[in-house]
Amino acid sequence: MTSTLVAGSKPRDALCPAAEPWHQPVHENPAFSCLKGAARVLMLQGPVGPFFDRLAGWLQARGCKVERIVFQGGDEHDCQSVRPMRFRAAPAEWPAYISELLQSQRPDCILLFGQGRSYHKVALERARAMDLPVVVTEEGYFRPGYVTMELGGVNGYSTTLERFEWAGAEDRALHPSISPMHFQKMAWHASQHYVALDKRRRQYPHYEHHRSTHAPSYALYWTRSWLRKGLHRGTDGKLQHWLVATGQPYYFVPLQLEGDSQVTQHSSYASVSQFVTQVLHSFARHAPAGSLLVFRQHPHARGGPGHQGLIRSLARSLGASGRIFHLVEGDTPVLAQHSLGTVLINSTVGLQALERGSPLIVLGDAPYKRPALTFTGPLDAFWSERAPPDPEAAGRFLAQVKNLTQAPASVYALRNEPLPWVSSLVPAPPKLQMADR
Repeated sequence: MTSTLVAGSKPRDALCPAAEPWHQPVHENPAFSCLKGAARVLMLQGPVGPFFDRLAGWLQARGCKVERIVFQGGDEHDCQSVRPMRFRAAPAEWPAYISELLQSQRPDCILLFGQGRSYHKVALERARAMDLPVVVTEEGYFRPGYVTMELGGVNGYSTTLERFEWAGAEDRALHPSISPMHFQKMAWHASQHYVALDKRRRQYPHYEHHRSTHAPSYALYWTRSWLRKGLHRGTDGKLQHWLVATGQPYYFVPLQLEGDSQVTQHSSYASVSQFVTQVLHSFARHAPAGSLLVFRQHPHARGGPGHQGLIRSLARSLGASGRIFHLVEGDTPVLAQHSLGTVLINSTVGLQALERGSPLIVLGDAPYKRPALTFTGPLDAFWSERAPPDPEAAGRFLAQVKNLTQAPASVYALRNEPLPWVSSLVPAPPKLQMADR
């Protein structure tokens, strides 16, 4: 893309490094570089809560003009630092709306959270066609304490590790920013967001959400979640202690959320239940005698039906009930570290397993699905032929991931908690002036 520039301004590729050449050496997260160098940023939907407002404040303090589109009442509730543009039309009108807006506004960068949302998919397509950089954010690959921040896509759509290479020291300290009471704050922001969405539904009659928006259902779900957490904390803690302290030979299977886009869009599985069924059948037929299989439910799945019933039923039918366990609670990194191996679809738990040297097999698509890091054979062979990741390769890979894709930030911190990106970290950019604006 070419632009007419006034004297003293920078071309766009100076703000956001281009895709070529691949493995371009950089000294900071390329998406972060894009944000810090932008003079004009367009925000779409963020996570529930004030994170995008906190980020907008950081950008504005650097002289950046920030604009934001809201799609429903929850977005509007969360957006208090800038005057939002309200998209109230039917989804069919969104492609033309965003195309016209991008043509007229020509932002240096688009910022969004969650690449799988229907509105965001369209925005990504239009931005690519216009050669506009898009910073995609998600909860951190290492969490809590980090936000994932990549150019063009995250998880299965990420190309960061192919496009860029970390040129700094591999042991650079990238410290997490962990806000106290992380889960409680997330629940509070979510409740406020969905109450506002419900109250202002008439103002956004055509909005289509990426999941259920029924506020009472969410309240019931999280109430059930906390009750189950209390009920299982003691018994599951004792089971984990027994597994680890006595050196039981077990394989670890961290489960993901049903309906998660990482499962539906970045794996061959139609559901987590299908994955559970395959793992149980393979374990019963091919795992060494005397070994155990330990499932850990996703923490955000506590309020739903989960997979405990399916696991018990299949274990019984396979004649393996005494060897298969299901945990609602548990320390995931510890369980991965002390296991014979970890089996997953594409969860961020895979990175924790790599950090701790646990043999790992990935049955979906993930950036860390690489020969030196994971078992590349079939699942049936993993139980006996597994091997730990190469320590040097894992160390290099994790350094690349942390420095190229992560930024220290508590996504669900309170509104008055500043982002830990001090001005001394990066110099303020010169103000850019585009002649065609």
